[in-house]
Amino acid sequence: MNTVSYRKNENLTTIKEAWPGNKVIKGCFTNQNASAKHGIGSILKWRLSPNPQRKEKKREKWNPEICFLHTLEDISGNVLVWLGHNSFFMQLGGKRILFDPVFYHIPFVKRQSKLPVNPRIFSNIDYVLISHDHYDHLDKNSIRQIYKQNPQVTVFCGLGVGKLLNKWFPNINTIEAGWYQQIQEEDLKLTFLPCQHWGKRSASDGGKRLWGAFMIEGDGLSIYYSGDTGYNNHFQEIIPLFGKVDYALVGIGAYKPRWFMQPNHISPYEALDASCDMNAKVTIPMHYGTFDLSDEPLSDPPAVFREEADKRNINIQIPLLGEIVNLTNNNL
Repeated sequence: MNTVSYRKNENLTTIKEAWPGNKVIKGCFTNQNASAKHGIGSILKWRLSPNPQRKEKKREKWNPEICFLHTLEDISGNVLVWLGHNSFFMQLGGKRILFDPVFYHIPFVKRQSKLPVNPRIFSNIDYVLISHDHYDHLDKNSIRQIYKQNPQVTVFCGLGVGKLLNKWFPNINTIEAGWYQQIQEEDLKLTFLPCQHWGKRSASDGGKRLWGAFMIEGDGLSIYYSGDTGYNNHFQEIIPLFGKVDYALVGIGAYKPRWFMQPNHISPYEALDASCDMNAKVTIPMHYGTFDLSDEPLSDPPAVFREEADKRNINIQIPLLGEIVNLTNNNL
């Protein structure tokens, strides 16, 4: 085993010693608790197995309601806008942030819901947060569009992801972080945190770039962004490190079949378990309805999530595409 080498950056602060020794195995990053990888045999088994919801998926006509966002100029205060899948726009404490921006189709997978904005409206973006290197979270064309319009932007990402971005765009400003490392600009604090997933973009680079979640703190608010993750005890670390979370953005889709998806993607039920672990005041779902990546129909995750949240009396908010969600401490 080799020790992870954090790239030296005077802006980075480490808030907690990472899991034993910050180890990598054979040059690849690993998860804290369990392997989240599947071999080719498991992939073939899934692809060749019958899908119990195949007919339901075929009948489904997915046409989610959209609130088309024409401009950012009229947006004031602290807000969140869901752009589809794991992509969000956030304005917090006067800073503008994009999460895992993917505006277009990705290799081999078409968007199933429209993008609720014209990407040209994204100006004066301060930060882009990239959770990991998978194509549905790190899209070269989308980053190119953002960087062209915002040459001053800073990308905050996991170890190794910045190196890839600098290969694509040599002058783009990137800050790579290991788990439990953070940066702060005035009142805004961004922390890169563990999740249970994996990274890969080609046959030869599996595990070479670190994946993670984010905590965003500013203007008296805390927002947790889960990235892609399976369910494990990393959610239970949040309260000791940060206290109760105001808003938890958690994945709910691409969760069936469970035997295959469970290590990497939480289900709607586990998303609510995670919300309870963090004692989140409001839970907002993501990672559904945009790319068809699994066995369940696109409409399944939010329906199951809403029904289960009602049963547990958990406070949730399911934004429409492009809807402006005001982030506030009032009534939390």
